[in-house]
Amino acid sequence: MRLVERHIIQKNHRFYPEIDRLCFLSKNLYNYGNYLVRQSFIFENNYRHYYDLQKTLSTQPDYKAMPAKVSQQILMILDRNWKSFLAANEVYLKNSSKVKSRPRLPGYKNKVKERNILVYTTQAISKKQLKQGIINPSKTGIYLKTLVPTAQIKQVRIVPRLNHYVIEVIYEKCEKQYELEKNRCASIDIGLNNLATFSCRR
Repeated sequence: MRLVERHIIQKNHRFYPEIDRLCFLSKNLYNYGNYLVRQSFIFENNYRHYYDLQKTLSTQPDYKAMPAKVSQQILMILDRNWKSFLAANEVYLKNSSKVKSRPRLPGYKNKVKERNILVYTTQAISKKQLKQGIINPSKTGIYLKTLVPTAQIKQVRIVPRLNHYVIEVIYEKCEKQYELEKNRCASIDIGLNNLATFSCRR
């Protein structure tokens, strides 16, 4: 199963300015990619796929300001958003009664106020620091101690929230299988007059 270790980065945190700058670059790249896809879709009735978009934007300053793997993840998110729109639009065109209203094109993020998610795969995290239990996304001065066994880490996401950022360490953990006796069970009922009522079957 996949689990998440979360680190909250408030405005007074030393990493906040750098994270804010990176999420701003992510928003710029997302919007630019979205602009190209929208123009192609509206005026040529053609959908620009991820690979075409990635090739076109690989020389763009915002793309190059981040590790290539991170920029690719931003464009993959945009691609998923467009594929969801196209699938919903197809359903609408076949039978409009199935949906409440016509699906809208994926929109732009506000160029001043909004920020966009950053996704660092294990290839975009410093291996040297990871061995010491520290998360250091490539091309950044961000160093975070993690309690997650490094071999289990799958990716690190930096997610913008209303007035802070959340760094999410996504990791894989095997589910424990417990040998339970199915004919033995217990129940606890929180009461109003009593603290709790407990009953069990043996």
